[in-house]
Amino acid sequence: MNSENSISEQGLRYHEWRGLGLYIVLFVVQTVGVGILLVNAVPLYRVIALDFKSYRPDPEPWWAIVGMVLVQAAYWLRVRLQPPLPRMGHIVLGHIVLFLARLSFVSVTASFTVVFLNRFPDLRNIDFSPFRALLILVMFFSIFCWTLELERLAKALRGRESTT
Repeated sequence: MNSENSISEQGLRYHEWRGLGLYIVLFVVQTVGVGILLVNAVPLYRVIALDFKSYRPDPEPWWAIVGMVLVQAAYWLRVRLQPPLPRMGHIVLGHIVLFLARLSFVSVTASFTVVFLNRFPDLRNIDFSPFRALLILVMFFSIFCWTLELERLAKALRGRESTT
């Protein structure tokens, strides 16, 4: 009996490590997608916020589509599969990840405010189609999903969330 328990415990540990590996891969894919979005969107945000007269919409926003597909596919796959989160009681690392989550949420909020509340009437005067507005909203939603993932990870790192 003792050896059977040992084998089942080893199998459980292997399953947990494999699930944790899946979680890390999905989180990295989401982060790469957000990185693509931010690297390309931050300069556009600056132009829209500070020098709107020089703003010209990107004729081929492939980067936005690639970034959003990466984030959304990995996020919803993680939600469906529910791989285990890292189990740590590391309060400082948890706070750092939570800080990044809140910072990304504030960034999305500021961007939404500039684009849709401050500059939206001006955007209608240039080649800004409903497709572009939808693309921007999905981009914001993608970053929001990543923010939720960061908050979930921060709770787990701080030891305050179950792994299911």
